[in-house]
Amino acid sequence: MRVIGYIFLVVLAGVFVMTGLNKVMGAEMMVQTFESFSYPKWTMYLLGAVELLSAVGLLIPRTRMVAAGVLTFILIGALGSHLIYGQYGATALPAILLVANIVVLAIGMRKLEEEEILEVIQA
Repeated sequence: MRVIGYIFLVVLAGVFVMTGLNKVMGAEMMVQTFESFSYPKWTMYLLGAVELLSAVGLLIPRTRMVAAGVLTFILIGALGSHLIYGQYGATALPAILLVANIVVLAIGMRKLEEEEILEVIQA
């Protein structure tokens, strides 16, 4: 089961590497999307860089929860932007990634609770 979890994290991180690189490299599709939202172009580069850093963070146990939390906020914004601007066809990927990040957060919280319980028992 642990191997499946790591595969899930690597795939999830890979998706954020791809989307982050598209933003940082100024892919035409990303530029058009951010322009259609009337967002400044620098936000595309900033979000791309944060996605790339968070993708790495997902793979490091100590930073996994923070990375998943940051990505969750980004995805809420992405999903909201697509819905507000009527781009309903573009909501599937952010919605799926949002659920995946929430799963990472939930599993991480469960592990933290288990560790706390063990500390109490051992004390």
